Amino acid sequence: MRKLLGILLLSVTLWGVMAQGADRMIVVSGTSEKGLDPNMVSMTVEIWSKAQTAKQAQTLAANQFKDVKKVFDEYKIKKEDIQTDNYALNPEYVYDQKNRANKMVGFRVVQTLLVTLRKVDDAGKFLDALVTEKATTDAGVNVNSINWDSDKRDQMETAALADAVRAAKVKAEEIAKAAGVKIKGVSRISHGSQSHQPPMPVMRNFGMKAAMADSAPTELSAGQIKVRVEVTAEYEIN
Repeated sequence: MRKLLGILLLSVTLWGVMAQGADRMIVVSGTSEKGLDPNMVSMTVEIWSKAQTAKQAQTLAANQFKDVKKVFDEYKIKKEDIQTDNYALNPEYVYDQKNRANKMVGFRVVQTLLVTLRKVDDAGKFLDALVTEKATTDAGVNVNSINWDSDKRDQMETAALADAVRAAKVKAEEIAKAAGVKIKGVSRISHGSQSHQPPMPVMRNFGMKAAMADSAPTELSAGQIKVRVEVTAEYEIN
């Protein structure tokens, strides 16, 4: 029994020493933010059509897609940078006030494409090129969103991470110096990152060229992508 009590007392003592050692920490955070110019732009391109029959709506949509595809080829967009995100064929209804019921008036096709343009300077001209020659209210093209990005984002995040760690170390050293202690080493480091890009919501119908024939060319400002990294570091002190 005495032996068991001795073991328990020794365990409690060791736990107390370990806990005391764990408390001898300086916990600091360090941040770094870097900016880089986008070298690609992703767009959500929506092709739509409507007609009295489903087959007519599909034919109109197919013809509209051919015109859009010509623009893709003109700007040398690769196949892997074009993805069909959604294709929907649905009946269209209007509410009949007289009968107080929905009445089917035709069909609508909506095809959504995710497109990546790797020449950001051509973004405005690319949007203008999507305007169709034929003026119609039965088919058209919408661009619903634009997102700027860069294939160098990971490299920039790595550089920011190193700066954030150095910033955390400087803080820890200053705190230790002011407290009259010395840093023994790093116990733990964790990190997180986030990026911010200029918002560019777009809701634009490109189905009618006649109304835009004399308009100025579209200009888009890419701005910069901001990459922010934050680290939390725990330093042991003596």
